[in-house]
Amino acid sequence: MLCKKNEQLESRNFVDGVNFTKDDPCIFVVYPAGAAGDLLISIIDKHYLRTGCEYYGIADNGRVHMFTTDYEKLDLDNDNENFVEWADCQFDQQFFWDLAENLSKRQLNYSLLDQVIFGCHMWEDKQIEYILKTFPKAKVIRIYSKDDAGLDLISSLKNIKLGGGSSSNKKSHITLSNSLRVLEIPFGALFNETNYLKYYDKIIKFLNLNGRLICFDYVQYYLTRQDLTTAKLLEEYSQTL
Repeated sequence: MLCKKNEQLESRNFVDGVNFTKDDPCIFVVYPAGAAGDLLISIIDKHYLRTGCEYYGIADNGRVHMFTTDYEKLDLDNDNENFVEWADCQFDQQFFWDLAENLSKRQLNYSLLDQVIFGCHMWEDKQIEYILKTFPKAKVIRIYSKDDAGLDLISSLKNIKLGGGSSSNKKSHITLSNSLRVLEIPFGALFNETNYLKYYDKIIKFLNLNGRLICFDYVQYYLTRQDLTTAKLLEEYSQTL
């Protein structure tokens, strides 16, 4: 990690009762299920000293096993037709209590973190607007499908890694591109080196990071964990972006 020494994050400097609130800085990585969001989160996480995230490698089916700061509490179903009504209470006080308790179970609390990272499937405009409204210091990175070919690949990856289930076959209506707190990344951009470096630089600028840290070799390893057909399709699709 490219970070300065920060003794405040050492366990001996634990401060009891310091909990994350909606007014604290945080990062949301939002994406359709199957869009390799965990891969991106695992890259971003390495730029911070301690986020409460946990990385457990890449499974035989190509799935990145990555737990975010909240330990994936925000595992939302984008096909839920009642999302707007349900979301009204999603970030209530209970959510923040649960987050604090979850960190405590792992011998952590907010005083020992230098960043909070959430990853979830709240990728639609109305959902992102809700995040921005609730968390005034949040920055959102959205992975979206640029075309039908991307949608098909996302659906295929979801079926391989998550065992099927309902898939979102709708394109995202990108209307938040002008927001200074939202960065849009097209699905597939990470899978060839030229695009990877291009969008990595955008992320670095967006999050005020010190520079690149994870080389493209990591993505190449990710591709080797996919079946041969899927890896080839991802590489070929990335060339079209």
